[in-house]
Amino acid sequence: MKSSIKFLLNGVPKEVDFKTSAQLYPHMTVMQYLREGLKLTGTKEGCGIGDCGACTVCLAERDENGNTVINSVNSCLILLGMLDNKHLITVEGVAKNGVLHPVQKSLLERRGSQCGFCTPGVVMSAYTHYINNKEFTRESVESVLSGNLCRCTGYESIMEALLALESPSGVGTKVKLPQLNCEELVFTRGSSSYIKPYDLESLLKYKAEFPMYEMVSGASDVSVKRKVEENFDAKIIDISDINELKRVDIQGKNIIIGSNLSIESVKDILSRYYPGVEEYLSAFASLPIRNKASMAGSVYGASAVGDIMPMLLAMGAKMKLSCAGSSRVVDCREFNSGYRKHILQENEIIESFIIPVPGKDRVLFLHKQSKRKDMDISAMTFCIGFKLDKGFIKDVLTGYGGMAPIPRPSPILEQFLTGRLFNEETFTLAKDVVAKDFSTISDMRGSAGYRMMVAKNLLIKCFNEIKRGRDGSGN
Repeated sequence: MKSSIKFLLNGVPKEVDFKTSAQLYPHMTVMQYLREGLKLTGTKEGCGIGDCGACTVCLAERDENGNTVINSVNSCLILLGMLDNKHLITVEGVAKNGVLHPVQKSLLERRGSQCGFCTPGVVMSAYTHYINNKEFTRESVESVLSGNLCRCTGYESIMEALLALESPSGVGTKVKLPQLNCEELVFTRGSSSYIKPYDLESLLKYKAEFPMYEMVSGASDVSVKRKVEENFDAKIIDISDINELKRVDIQGKNIIIGSNLSIESVKDILSRYYPGVEEYLSAFASLPIRNKASMAGSVYGASAVGDIMPMLLAMGAKMKLSCAGSSRVVDCREFNSGYRKHILQENEIIESFIIPVPGKDRVLFLHKQSKRKDMDISAMTFCIGFKLDKGFIKDVLTGYGGMAPIPRPSPILEQFLTGRLFNEETFTLAKDVVAKDFSTISDMRGSAGYRMMVAKNLLIKCFNEIKRGRDGSGN
């Protein structure tokens, strides 16, 4: 059991002992540590909740297989304790010996910076893409910048600068990592506690002992809570480095995905089996958030407008819930018990998701409706999967978000569609069925009438997109 963490910062070894560092604690954000603790103010604080990207940094770490992965992340969300055994690169570490990095040089030469506040975050997002030896295409640059807001440039000068970079860079930069130390970190100061186990057995032990402690992986929820709650009392179990929760396996006709795998990794895996997943999950938050956020974190929050649960419902997914000494498998339809409520017991965790491998005749339609494409909470979500057998619809599964107090299927719609011909008339008639199954509400994301109108129209969009895909004339 240890009280300190070791990591690299811009190539320099760092050790933080929380017992002797009165001003530092593991549940402070990395941005706070950089700006207040080290006076490295190149990393900017804009929103402080992961929306603007001014605080973006580059984080290198070992994945579940021991390979080095390098990702852009929001330093206003990830916690200092999460840096253990990793390498953090900030904007101060990009230029070498006074010579600008190609990303910086291109932004400078093509007027990619005006007021300059967003520029460090833009640099770090592009730098991470560059050292991963990835291509700079318009599509990839839009994804890279999805988490970086700029109110000055209109983005075109930034796009021009990044598209001018050598593509791919050919660098494939190797980033060093510190020696691995998986000794548990346990810290208590006053009423705050931070526990960081490194294996599933230890996690279940601590969860049984401290059932009310909040588990964090990407820390996007807890860091926002910390920002907005004046008297936030941190009692945290950091599960971000438990490899058993990041594994992927194919067992029979199921894909087993560890609950702690990042949503960006989940997107890459599931898109091999479900073509619509890549576009759908690309609209989830931004790339830096997807690099750390997990499916378990999303469904655990039990938000009525969450994007993950409707998708899982339409896939017919199940969840493995575990506690010390036992586990159980439940259908995702059973998980949500009410607004912001679920059936998970205090001593249980979500260990994995069990997602069926789709048959060749199964189709999936996923759609998130929001005011803007990236970095926005959905007004409503519609997901549906079904089998097409000689022109007839079978085995229908649906998932709706933003239409009820919980993400839920529409059993009435499923029953109505089953056995009917796959044609426009069927989906037109289905509009009235949806209207009978939901009583929508009005809030800041959309009126009740708007939500219902979109829900009805998405049935026609679903039909047209699936028909085009099967006709071979598009996706």
